[in-house]
Amino acid sequence: MMRIITQIERLNSHACAFILEPMRLSLKVSGMTCVNCARAIELNLRRLHGVKDVKVSFELGRVWVEIEEELISPQDVVAVIESLGYRVEDSLTGRDFSAVVLALCYILSVPIVFLMFLHQPWSLYLQALLAGVVQLVGGWSFYRSAYLSARAGVGNMDLLVAVGSTTAYLYSLLSLVGFLKAHPMFETSALLITFVRTGKWVEDRFKKRATRKLRDLFGFQTVKVRVLGPKGEEEKSPSEVFKGDRVILRKGDLIPVDGHLQEGTVWLDQSLITGESEPVKMEAGALLLSGSLVVDGYGVMKVEKTFSGSYVSFLIKLVEKALSEKPNIQRISDKIAHYFVQGVLILALLVFAFWMWRTHDLERSLTYALAVVVVSCPCAFGIAVPLAIVVGLSRAYSRGILIKEPSIFEREVDVVFLDKTGTVTEGKPKVVKVRVRDEEALRVAHALSSLSNHPYSKAIREYTANLGISADPPSHCKEVVGVGILCDEYALKGKENGWVAIYRGEEVLAEFYVEDTLREDAPQAVDQLKRMGLKVVMLTGDREERAKSISDALGIEEWYASVKPEDKMQVLEEYQKRGYRVCMVGDGINDAPALAKADMSVAMGSGTEVAKLVGDVVLLGGIGGLVELFRIKKTVSRRIKQNLFWAFSYNVLLIPVAAGGLASFGISLKPEWAGLLMVLSSVAVVINSVRP
Repeated sequence: MMRIITQIERLNSHACAFILEPMRLSLKVSGMTCVNCARAIELNLRRLHGVKDVKVSFELGRVWVEIEEELISPQDVVAVIESLGYRVEDSLTGRDFSAVVLALCYILSVPIVFLMFLHQPWSLYLQALLAGVVQLVGGWSFYRSAYLSARAGVGNMDLLVAVGSTTAYLYSLLSLVGFLKAHPMFETSALLITFVRTGKWVEDRFKKRATRKLRDLFGFQTVKVRVLGPKGEEEKSPSEVFKGDRVILRKGDLIPVDGHLQEGTVWLDQSLITGESEPVKMEAGALLLSGSLVVDGYGVMKVEKTFSGSYVSFLIKLVEKALSEKPNIQRISDKIAHYFVQGVLILALLVFAFWMWRTHDLERSLTYALAVVVVSCPCAFGIAVPLAIVVGLSRAYSRGILIKEPSIFEREVDVVFLDKTGTVTEGKPKVVKVRVRDEEALRVAHALSSLSNHPYSKAIREYTANLGISADPPSHCKEVVGVGILCDEYALKGKENGWVAIYRGEEVLAEFYVEDTLREDAPQAVDQLKRMGLKVVMLTGDREERAKSISDALGIEEWYASVKPEDKMQVLEEYQKRGYRVCMVGDGINDAPALAKADMSVAMGSGTEVAKLVGDVVLLGGIGGLVELFRIKKTVSRRIKQNLFWAFSYNVLLIPVAAGGLASFGISLKPEWAGLLMVLSSVAVVINSVRP
């Protein structure tokens, strides 16, 4: 039996590992401060025998590991992560003391600044004491992370902060005891740590707010479920709920498994599924998809699919895959961040040597070197791309748009091809006109239509059933493709222009005009796409008259009729040969060849159908989501470029200033202010990524 949740208990800490499929772990990890921390975890886990694949998301604090259970256990994976100084935690019990530590840093650092102006011998000793406490309490996490990342061969931002603050503090101590003839700079070491912690705290709050929807999704792994058992109600984890179990639903409950409502009435918030926040009323017999929130009512649900096969589990895997994929531009920025720290440390040594050679002034040389170390910002490079992408994924998901391939943010599109059925139309033909002789003709129509699953037959059957008509299907009938239903006495045949007729011999008993109605949001969506500068083309297997009617209603100038699913790919190829970059929007199943050929593919789907769909993106709502997708895509692409430009410009401009490049003009940068600027650089990237 597949294990879904394995509880790992280790001495004074415990972790919760979620195996979403055989030998796949999903871990919540705290303590990562920049992308190089994520890189250190990934490199160390890949060295383990039995680890098949590793993906780490610094932005969400998640690690996904695929293992061979006969070679390595989940406990071994957790042990390696925690040996690096990070904590694998249960998302329900993990506590965050960062705000408390930050407040303490300010309480200790502010007096140091005031003590600087007293010019009393005893004030220096008090500064040393207060700064020492800041180093121990506020700086401990930096020291630990710096040591472990250096040991792993991956320098990170914490290493630069640790080097800068420690050097400043030791220099001040040596000056205090008279070993160096220079003025102490205790305020530098204390304020540096305080400012950096402030920036990281602000960053963390912005990121959590921007990625709330994705975090809510992962939260379904740890909810508790009330199951009706022999002894009454039993509280269980999702992994302990099996098919056939009866789950109690009350207001405020999250539903982590799929099933049918047996008793009661409930109102569900399905925004995680459809992007729509309007509560939906569900009564006995209704299908309840996991990922829903009970906002009101009471009910009992019979489980049809366990957590591992549930809809929300599929969504989690889909999001995990998207988060683990790296566009080319992100790989480049990761490489820059990886080698940046080593380059900065070498540059700082060169700056120190240069100024010692030129001025023979230890304090001045050390100040410039420290300023170079702490003003440099590898984190801005590291988060410039992934944070913008994660925020884009989260915002898209909150609007009912599942982005499976983040690389779409790099792709350009000139032409959008829209399949007709199920994309710009509802995909559910309805009877809109009827010419019928009598009620007996309706009974014949109902009986014949029940013998076929053709969409038009279903529409006729639904129409007659709504009128209260019922009839048993006749015997000795057969369905002929392209013709209809043929029986000894009666027949159901398709006519031109959407009409379907019921015959008795040559006599027409009834005629039904069947039409697939336009989606309400389709005309507006097409208009907005065109306003964005995109060329919109419609593809359909329908007849030319119907295709023209639909395209005219939508305002589409170019369309192709009577196109078979396999021929749609050829149409796309022709456009690509002419230099166009194309996006195909289809049903995700019948349009698979065309979707695979397109530069960017979007599938329409909802509910349980999503698991069957192919495409870079899945729209859970209507065609209006396509407009929102292009808006998000454009915004993310623009902000990635802005973030990288800012990170590059900041370092190019300020590192020379920190190194004393403007000293001849009387302009210099103290290490503590250099640290503040470094923090502001990262915060600027975060704010730019998460802003509306």
